[in-house]
This record gives sequence, C-alpha cells and structure tokens, in this order.
Amino acid sequence: MTIVITVCLSFAVFALIIWGLMHMRTPRFRMERAQFLRGLEDVIAGQADDNEWRVLTGYPMRHDPTLEAMRLKCLQIEESEYTGHMPYLFTDKGLQQLREVRQRLLDDMDTKTNTE
Repeated sequence: MTIVITVCLSFAVFALIIWGLMHMRTPRFRMERAQFLRGLEDVIAGQADDNEWRVLTGYPMRHDPTLEAMRLKCLQIEESEYTGHMPYLFTDKGLQQLREVRQRLLDDMDTKTNTE
C-alpha cells in the first residue's frame, strides 16, 4: 500500500512540474525607443562600455521595424568605425554617424508623438 501511495504522489508531483513548465513563458527582452536613445546617447558621450554597446545592438527589435533598421545601421557603423577603446568606442566619423542615427530616432519619435 505504501508503494502505491508513493508512486501516485511521485506521479502527481512530476505531472505538476511538467504542467508548470509547459505554461511558463520564456523571458523576453524588449527595448523601447527611449531606452535605445538613452544607450545611444551614452555611447556618443563616451559613458558606455563595450557591454552596454553589445546590449544596445545585440537583440533584434522585431516589435519595432524602425528601431530594428536603426539597430542594423549601428551595426554597419560598428563594422568600419568601432575602436573598442574607452571612453569613446568609435572613431570621430563613427560618432558623427551615430549622432545622425540619434537625430533620425528623435525626429521619428517627434513625428510619432505629433500624430497620436
């Protein structure tokens, strides 16, 4: 009788764990425009390190096609202008290109705010 109870309780616990794992959502990282802008400004100001740059550009932005295009532009700039040295991670030309991306993002955010 003890064996039957142990097997039933073990099965119930195992089933509960499997059910819980099936209904858990995977964590998702979703960067918003204001966060991207803040990170870009930190890089331009020389206040970001390599880790912060990787977080800024390392995750696809499928929820916002405009932001994804800007992320991809930043990666293109990285290919030719990235130095990785502190405090400025980019050459002067790269910083200027990042300022242009920042300005496009600000313009787009203003346009979006004015249309809502």
